[in-house]
This record gives sequence, structure tokens and C-alpha cells, in this order.
Amino acid sequence: MLKKLFKALRGKEASDIDLSLGYSRLPEFKTLLTQGNYAAFETAYEGLTWDAKSLLNEGIGLDAANAGLIEQWVEQRPDSYIAHLFAGVSKTCLAWIARTGALGSAVSEERAQQFFDLLEEAFDYLQRADELNPDDAEIYARMIRVCMGLQAEHATAASYFEAAKQLVPNHLIAHLMMINFLNPKWRGSLEEMQTFASTMYAETGSSLLVTLPLFSLTEEWLYYDINDEKQKKANFFKDPAVKETIRNLYAGYREEEDGKLLIPYVYNYFSFLFYMTGEQELARTTAQKIIGKMTVYPWTYIGIENNKELQQTLKR
Repeated sequence: MLKKLFKALRGKEASDIDLSLGYSRLPEFKTLLTQGNYAAFETAYEGLTWDAKSLLNEGIGLDAANAGLIEQWVEQRPDSYIAHLFAGVSKTCLAWIARTGALGSAVSEERAQQFFDLLEEAFDYLQRADELNPDDAEIYARMIRVCMGLQAEHATAASYFEAAKQLVPNHLIAHLMMINFLNPKWRGSLEEMQTFASTMYAETGSSLLVTLPLFSLTEEWLYYDINDEKQKKANFFKDPAVKETIRNLYAGYREEEDGKLLIPYVYNYFSFLFYMTGEQELARTTAQKIIGKMTVYPWTYIGIENNKELQQTLKR
């Protein structure tokens, strides 16, 4: 199971997953980057909504094919906070690729060193981006994942999370990065992860953050799998209380305008959880809202790695 955890950044030829969730302006920004038209890229980026900025970092920064172009960008525009932001995201991507999906004990000393070196570079780029402009929540959101890889203290990651939240209270990527930091498979525990999910969802009142309790349920099931608690894993999605929790969350969900480009995250998790609890019709209904906008997680946990496989699985 652990080998599946890194596929989001490692990539796979057969996958058609678009990390930008089909963001309509992604080709435009890719063209500007390829042409070296950095000023136009930066001006256009500044005018984006916060959710569009997140998707652009997913679609460009987490595409290893852009790493060289982003390095050139930083060299040409050393005082551009946006160039440093994307460089930080890119180096983080390369770090996880270098690490591979092997268990920690199986990662070679050389690859482990590459991993940490690249994360240190990512940290430096993001820190410089923050110095140049402390008003972009993306910087702080992306720093949390770097903190996770570098095994930073909880307080350090939490400080970046709070900085992102001050700028954008319902910044989904920042919340997902922080709940991952609190995930028992990384730096936290089930209780920390679950408390964070319920608290943040309740405090913000943002429907977009329903993703957090859905994520928490998914990762609790995965935790039992990783820890070889076979009975708990087998019974988890059969539990009437778990089924009721998911149904109640779905009944209370309403789409909102703020952060609307990230709504596919919500439906990916709902569809996955309905599928796992045997609610096939609800799984198909929610999946209809994400056609072509499948996310890597949580589907990779059950071996579904592209949009075609997802549609075929839900038709059964």
C-alpha cells in the first residue's frame, strides 16, 4: 500500500490525471513559460483568484517536465516572488520523485540525500518568495509539505498554516497540506488528524472544507491497512456510524462560489467513500460531477489510476 502513496508526484504513463483539474487557462500559462514571457506570466498570475493560483501551481509546479524552464525563470527574474514560489513547488516535486515510493527503510542513502537536498532548496525558494511578497497564501501552503518532508516541528508547520489561513481562511491546499502533516502515517496521530478535520470544517463554515472530514475517514481506513489491523480495515466501511457520517456530510454539502475551482476535490472524496460503503448509485451520481477531473488521491488507494478506469469501476 505504501508504494501507492507517492504516485501523485512520481507519475505514470498510463495516467490521464490532470493535477490542475482541467483549469482552462493552464495552456496559456504554459505557453508564456515556454516562451520566456515571464512578465506577462507574473502579471496574469497576480490577477487570478486564490483557487486558480492553487491549480496553476498544481498544473505547472508539480509537472517535472517544467523544472528546467522554472529554473531559467528564477535566473532571469531573481526578484520575482512568483518565480521563487513556482521553483519551490517544482523542487518539492523533484524531491518526492527522488525519494521514490519505497518504504523509508528501503530508500537508498543516496536517494534520501537527494530528497533532503531538494527539499532544502525548495525551502530556500519559498522563504525567498515570502520575503519578496508575504501576501500570497500559496507560499505558506506549499511550505507545509516541505516541513513534512524535512521532519520539522509541528509548531513550524502550524505557523505556515496559520499564515495561509490569515490570508485565505478556507484555502483548501493549505488545509490539505496541514492535515497530511497531522496524518499518522507522517507526523501526527489519528486523534490529531480527526480533531483538525472537525474543527476546521466547523470553524470556517466553508462547504469546501468538507473535504477534511472525508479525507480523515479515508486515511483512518488506510491507517488500519498500513498497520495490518485487518479486522478493523475489513469492517471500517461496513460500520453504520461511518456510513451515516458520510451521508450526513453529503446532505449538508452546498457548492459555494469561493474556491469553486477546487470543488472536484469534494466530489472525488464523496464518490470514493460512497463506493467503499456500497452506495453505488450515490458513487455514480457524485462521479458525474468530476468527469475528466479525477484526483490521484483517494482513488490510487484502490488501484484506480486514470479517468477511464474510474468510470469503468463505477459502472459495475
